[in-house]
Amino acid sequence: MSALPLVSCTTIDPGPNFVVPQEQFNQDYFFCHVEPELLFARKCGPGDPGAGDSGSGCHFSAVPGLALVNHTPVDCGGGDHPVGVVVSAAKGNLEAASIEMSRDYLTSPLYVRPTGSNHPRAVFSKDDPIVDVIRIWASKP
Repeated sequence: MSALPLVSCTTIDPGPNFVVPQEQFNQDYFFCHVEPELLFARKCGPGDPGAGDSGSGCHFSAVPGLALVNHTPVDCGGGDHPVGVVVSAAKGNLEAASIEMSRDYLTSPLYVRPTGSNHPRAVFSKDDPIVDVIRIWASKP
């Protein structure tokens, strides 16, 4: 007869500075597609007064949460990878957008809010081709 040690389940106190690690999304795809095709082209930063925005700066200044910074677009040479230096403003936008993103893109604020849910205006519809950009970003390692 062998003696097996008794194993019991215990809980571990994570401590006062417990942080859930942020999901990492493909940065090249963000710089070459998400930022220029969604955030910049759909005027998420400055807003779009022609579409009913107040013109107060939206995500460049007035909206907490997805705080974006205006900068010269990252040069991707028409491809999927930056070909030059990625400025810190672009990296900050990546971080801000990643917080609003989820692998289950259909539940992510980056998809849900601009389709008109708890957002001042519908930036795109659920069947808009830009949704594919969000879906692809969510699935890229």
